Amino acid sequence: MSPETTELARRLELAQPVHTVRGLAFTAVLDLVAERAGEQAADCLAQELGLQRVVDFFSYPAGDFTRLLYAAADRLQPHLGSQQEGLRACGSACLERFFYTSTVGRALAKIIGRKDPARAFAHTPVAYSTLVNYGSHTCEAVNSRKLRLVFREDMQPAPFHEGTLAAALRVTGVEGRVTSTIHSLDHAEFFLEWE
Repeated sequence: MSPETTELARRLELAQPVHTVRGLAFTAVLDLVAERAGEQAADCLAQELGLQRVVDFFSYPAGDFTRLLYAAADRLQPHLGSQQEGLRACGSACLERFFYTSTVGRALAKIIGRKDPARAFAHTPVAYSTLVNYGSHTCEAVNSRKLRLVFREDMQPAPFHEGTLAAALRVTGVEGRVTSTIHSLDHAEFFLEWE
């Protein structure tokens, strides 16, 4: 078994039957695969994983989403250079779909305003709770241009979250950097800094 397969298996053990992810995350990842690797690759991926007509607002098993992430990252690797970059791209695609196509995301985008990441990321728990029903996602200011986010009991890989957080910085209208410290498979800290 490859290290990636072993990691996926361990993450799937963390996903309980009651854990769910909104369909918009599934469709964002499948759309990204279609854009980068072609429609046929996305169709094959959906078929392999048994994903029939996913509806953005409905909730689906978190384990299915985790499987999709790893399979999508494998298909994106030739186009993006590594599995890690594939996972980051999936995270970015999910965040962008949330803020630009969902009603809740568009409302949050108006509330948070521009050029104020601290204000925007104060809504991190609310944003995540609209997409998933597991884990805790907290945010605290380190200083005026740096935030610390702590994710616990979240089985998705850190590079995926790095992608969502980097895209969220862009949504607020700033360029910044995201770094992570992984404490365990389901516990990581993320530091966001911007100019």
